[in-house]
Amino acid sequence: MKNKKFLKILISPFFSFLFLFLTQIKFAPILGTKMSFSLSVFFGPTLAKIFGINYGTGIIILTHLIGLLFGIYKVQAIKDFFTFFPIIFAGIYFAKIFKGEKKLIFIPLLCIFLFILHPIGKIVWFYSLFWVLPILIAVFKEKLDRILKFPVFKIYGYSLGTAFVDHSVGCVIYLYLLNIPAHFWIEAIPHTILERLLIAGGVSVFYLFEIALLKIFEKLPVFKKVKSLVFE
Repeated sequence: MKNKKFLKILISPFFSFLFLFLTQIKFAPILGTKMSFSLSVFFGPTLAKIFGINYGTGIIILTHLIGLLFGIYKVQAIKDFFTFFPIIFAGIYFAKIFKGEKKLIFIPLLCIFLFILHPIGKIVWFYSLFWVLPILIAVFKEKLDRILKFPVFKIYGYSLGTAFVDHSVGCVIYLYLLNIPAHFWIEAIPHTILERLLIAGGVSVFYLFEIALLKIFEKLPVFKKVKSLVFE
């Protein structure tokens, strides 16, 4: 057990730097803000599934600290401290949805409540209905598995729930810290649908790629020992 923890900590910097690299590749603007989505939104949630929630979260936090230390990330406002919170909670959802954890519904439920509680959120309360999806996926996971059947489709379903958990946490944070006007939320509806479908696909591809990579490494005698100590 001690060796397992030690090796996880030992290899965390590699994945942290990979995550850091992906945060610098932007692909779409975040409506209502001056920020953009990066490829890290695809990779981040998978870390909690591959390494376990504690170490997956640790890698993301380590990335933030390294980024701050080397001046890659700038802290110009309070929101900058919460940059990776959505990915962390998305990782928790992605790691546990495979096991059918029903308590996952509390993350999007809390976000819906907080969103509607805000004065601007009250006006565009219907926007929070997006976050009913990860609740339904968690509650009806077994039925969803029977319908989708193929593993790839199941993973995409889990990834879609993950993408909307990431979305729910991020929206609540930016709503409270930036007070994004109501019209932005309305304008964002069609963009949100396409954006989350894309992000779900990205999470699925990254996860499947990581699993395939691990299977290749499993053929190496040295990695068999490492895998038994490092990966859950």
